[in-house]
Formats: sequence, C-alpha cells, structure tokens
Amino acid sequence: ALDSALESQFDDLDAQLEKQYQALDEAIKQAHQRLETEVEATWGKDEVQLPTTNMWVDYSEDKRLRRKIDFNSGMVEIERIISDGESMESVVESIENASQAIATDNLQQLARKDTVLAYARQTMAEQNIPLEEFVQTDQKPVLGSLLGTLPKGEELALLVDGAATEGPSKVGNTTATVSQMSNQKKKITVQTPLRLGFESTLAGRYRTSVIRESKRQSLPASLVYAVMETESNFNPRARSAVPAFGLMQLVPRSGAMDAYRHVYGEKTLLDPEYLYNVEQNVELGAAYLNLLYTRYLRSITDPQSRQYCTIAAYNTGAGNVARSFNGTTNVKKASRVINELTPKQVYQHMVENLPYEETRNYIQKVTKAQKKYVSMDQYALTQGM
Repeated sequence: ALDSALESQFDDLDAQLEKQYQALDEAIKQAHQRLETEVEATWGKDEVQLPTTNMWVDYSEDKRLRRKIDFNSGMVEIERIISDGESMESVVESIENASQAIATDNLQQLARKDTVLAYARQTMAEQNIPLEEFVQTDQKPVLGSLLGTLPKGEELALLVDGAATEGPSKVGNTTATVSQMSNQKKKITVQTPLRLGFESTLAGRYRTSVIRESKRQSLPASLVYAVMETESNFNPRARSAVPAFGLMQLVPRSGAMDAYRHVYGEKTLLDPEYLYNVEQNVELGAAYLNLLYTRYLRSITDPQSRQYCTIAAYNTGAGNVARSFNGTTNVKKASRVINELTPKQVYQHMVENLPYEETRNYIQKVTKAQKKYVSMDQYALTQGM
C-alpha cells in the first residue's frame, strides 16, 4: 500500500511538473510572439531581430533602440531609429548611454532587460502557475573590457553627425551608417568589434567552473569547453527557440530537469534565469553529459566510442543515437552494433547516419573544438579542487 501511495505521489508530481512546463513553454512562445509584434510595429517586418544562441539582442523600453552583440563575428551594434525632425543630440545621447551600459551590464541588469522572460512570467502569474523566480546576484560586468574603445561625447557626436549628413563615417574601429528601412523610417547603426581574442578571454572566465564541474562529473574539461563553445560561442545570454538557455543550452523540461535530479536528487522545473547563472549552467551541463555517459549510454564499452555517442546524444538524445545504428531507440540493442566497431568507425557512422543534419554537423564541431582545449585537461590535473 505504501509503495502504491508513493507511486501515486510521484505520478502526481510528474503530471504537475508537465503542466508547469507546458505553461512555461507556451508562455515563452507567446512572449516571443508579443515582442516580435512590438518590434515589427516599430522597425518593420524585415527588421525583426530577437535573441539567438550566438547573439544577444535587447531593446529599449520604447523599442526604438536595440543592442546586438554577435558572439560569432565579435561585432557589437547599436541601432537607433531616427524620427523626423528629431535633434541629433538626443540620438547621440541614447547611443552613448547604450554603449556605456554594454560595457557595465552584469547578469542582474541583463536579466531586467530580458523582455521575453518578463512577458512570460507575467503570463504565468496571470494563470496562477507558480515558477520560483531566480534572482541573479553576480555584479561583475559580462563584457567589461572586452568591448573596445567606443567614441564618447563630442567624438561620438561628430561620428553620428557625419553619418547623418555625409554618409558612412568612421572613428578608429567604430563605424556609423544611416539607412532607410522598408517601413520608410531611418535608422543609424553604430558598429564596433569586440577586442581581439574575446572568445579565449570569455573561455578563461569560465575556467574555474568548467574545471570544478568536469572533475566532479569525471569528464575531460576539454569536452565541457567544446560543448559550451559549440552551443553558445560563450554567449552567457544564449537562447534558442527550443527553448534552451545559457552557455550549455539547457532545456528546462528535459536536460536541465534530468541533470538537476542527477545532482540534487529531486525533480523540479527551473526558472530559465537559473540557467543563465554561469556556475549553475556549467554544473547542470556537465551533469547532463555525465548522465548520458554513465547511465543512458553505459552499455557502450569503449570509452572513446561512448564519448562520441555522448556528444551526439547531448544534441539529439540517446534514442536518436541508437536509431542511427539499428533503426530503433533501444540503446542496449544499438550498443551490440556499436561495440563491434572501432571508435573511428562509430564516429564516421554517426557523421553519415544520424537522423538530423544538425547533429551530424554538431558531433564534428564539438570533436574539432575539443582539440583546442586539450591543454585544459592537463591543467585540470594540477588543480586540487
């Protein structure tokens, strides 16, 4: 009787969590749609841009200014709509304020500027669905010195004025252009690169967390780094449409929930903001890799073959990895085929046969990226964490 009561309790919890997740997923979709509609109303259909895995995008309250940081290209853009008859002084002032904020914003400030999550929480509250809000406490600037020297004051005014009156203008590495959008409004774009080597600087900032969690989960630090680079290019506010969040792109319903239970022994639906905390994201990302390697794929005997399968499973799930070998989602049956192959053959088979092109590319990207970070494996051995 006690067993059946406990089972019923667990079933109720699962049903409740599923309901919460469905509500969160729907609230995030609606929030994306709402922001998209607002941006389109101001910028026009061709100019809608929302956050992605490699680009953080946020808007001013009136939606007339946006900041974009592309972690692939290393470019920073501030775009501002210019109204008819508006003084260039107010345009310059808003661009200068935005550029200063890019250099100083910490995770807490970025969280406040995350319109999508704000809208999603509003929807959840209206439906009386609880989601324990996580508040960022990290006060360190996210970009800080990674942002090059942007022109200020009079120098910025001359740059903007030059773009408005004479065409594209440049000061140092910063350019400004004025263009007309498809909705006939004009915008000014100020563009500047992040400092050279920004990727390795960001990677270095996450080193303590990566080494601690890779040791804790018995993983090569190079693997954690390679997954992180492939998932987000070290963009700490990375977001995909799945929806997945943060450096290692965790999905609240699946990977994040499974990893949290693996580490803390309980199932819970995490606030997406929790997954934007660097230490927590790395903790759960490494835990999920460990879960795949030690539990879901444990019947694969060769460690290298199992690591290749773990990489693919992080992107597509263990069932889809199994499917590429024997047409079913049964990992145990697929492992009989896998265990007859060399690691090189396992890798090549997945590159050619995984169900989705995205995953076929993913395993190649992570494997290539891991080679860049092998020195971290050696470094990890010297650290007494």
